[in-house]
Amino acid sequence: MPELIKSTYRDQAASLSGTLAGLDSLRDKAIDRFAETGFPTARDENWRYSDIKRLRGQAFAAAQIQSDARIPDAICTTAARLVIINGHFDQERSDFGDLLQAISVRPLANHLMANSERANELRVGREATSVLNTALMRDGLVLVVPAGVEIDDPIEIIHIMHDAENAAAQVRHLVELGEGAKATILERFIGDDSAYWMNSVVQARVAEGAALNHYRMQMDGSQAIHTANAAVSVGAGGNYSACNVSLGASLARFDAQVRLLVDGANATIDGVALAASRQSHDMLVHVDHRMPSTNSDQVFRTVADALGKSSFQGKITVADGAQQTLADQSFKALLLDRTAEANAKPELEIFADDVKCSHGATIGELDAKAMFYLMSRGIDPTTARQMLVEAFTDDALARIDNAAIADALRNQIKGWMMAHVPNTSGKDAA
Repeated sequence: MPELIKSTYRDQAASLSGTLAGLDSLRDKAIDRFAETGFPTARDENWRYSDIKRLRGQAFAAAQIQSDARIPDAICTTAARLVIINGHFDQERSDFGDLLQAISVRPLANHLMANSERANELRVGREATSVLNTALMRDGLVLVVPAGVEIDDPIEIIHIMHDAENAAAQVRHLVELGEGAKATILERFIGDDSAYWMNSVVQARVAEGAALNHYRMQMDGSQAIHTANAAVSVGAGGNYSACNVSLGASLARFDAQVRLLVDGANATIDGVALAASRQSHDMLVHVDHRMPSTNSDQVFRTVADALGKSSFQGKITVADGAQQTLADQSFKALLLDRTAEANAKPELEIFADDVKCSHGATIGELDAKAMFYLMSRGIDPTTARQMLVEAFTDDALARIDNAAIADALRNQIKGWMMAHVPNTSGKDAA
C-alpha cells in the first residue's frame, strides 16, 4: 500500500487530537497499528474474497457535514429515529420520541466528555477497517438501556451519505443493555451515487437475561464501499439476534464477532446478500463459545446475478471446557448466471468433547423443475424467478420478530430482483 495513503490517514488522525475526550492515546495506538500493517491483501485468509483495491490505492478524505440531505420516511413505527449524515449525528433532524424517558441516548462526544475514562471501553479491533475506524472516528451514538427496561418499538439509526465524493464516514456506536433489558435496533444505510466509503463499528454488551435484536438494511449507493464490524458480548441467559441484509454498494463487507461469555448465553446471526453485476458482498461471522451450555445458530443466504459475487466465512469456536455447546451454521448460495460467483468457508474449531456442532454449505442454480412448475401455471419466467428467490432468502428472515421490518426487507429484496434480473422469457421458454 502506498506510503502516501498511510501518511494521509496519520495526518487525519493527528488533526482529531483533543476532539473526543480521552481518546488521543487510543487513536495513536490505532494509527500506529494501521501504519504498520495497512490494508490486507488477498493473501490474508479473512480478506481473500474481498477486492479492496480502491481502499488500498486511494486515501479518502473525511466526509463533511451536510444539511440538505433528504431523510426518507420510516419503514415502520419506531420508538425513535436517530439521523447520521456523512458520519455526523444530526440532533435537530432526529426524533427521540419518548425514548429519553426510558433510556440514555447521547452522542459519543458527550459520553466521553462526562468521563474520559470511558474511552477505555472502545476497542481497537483486529481488522484494518476497525483499526482505522478507531483512529479516525468523529462521531457516533451511545445507547444505554437500564436493567429491566423493555423498548417495544425499534430504535432506528439511519446513516445517510450525501455529496461525499471520495470521502469516508467513520462511525462508532456503543450499545449496552442492563440485566433483563430488551431493545431492537434497526440500522439503515443509504446514499447517493457519489464514490464514498461508509465504515461503521458497533460495540454491544448484552447483560444477564437481556435481549438485543440488531437488524441492518444496507442500501448504499452504487459506487460506494461499505464496511462494517459488530463486536458483541453476551452474558448469562442473554440473547443477541441479528440479521444483515446487504443489497447496495459496489463492495460491501459485514464482519460480526460475537462472544458468548457465560453459561446460557445465546446468539442467532442471519443474513441475506444479493449481488448484481460487479457487486461484491462479503459476510463474516465468528461466534466464540467461551463457557458451557451456550447456543448459537446462523442462517445465511446469498444470490448472485451475472458478474456478481458473494462470499460467506463463518467460524464457530468452542473453548476448552465449554461443554454442552449447541451450534449450527447453514449457508446456501444461488447463482442466477454462469458468470456469477459464490464462495463459502465454514469452520468449526472445537476444544471440548461434549458438544453438538454442525455446518453446511451449498451452492447451486435455480431449480429447473420449480421454474417449469410455475411457468406451466401461467407465471412468466421473470416473476417465477422472483418468487423462487424470495422463497430462498426467506429462511434468513424468519427469525425477525418485528413483522413490519421483515416485510420491509422482503419488499427491498423484491425490488432488487425487479431492478437487476432481466426479463429472460425467451431464453427460459426455450
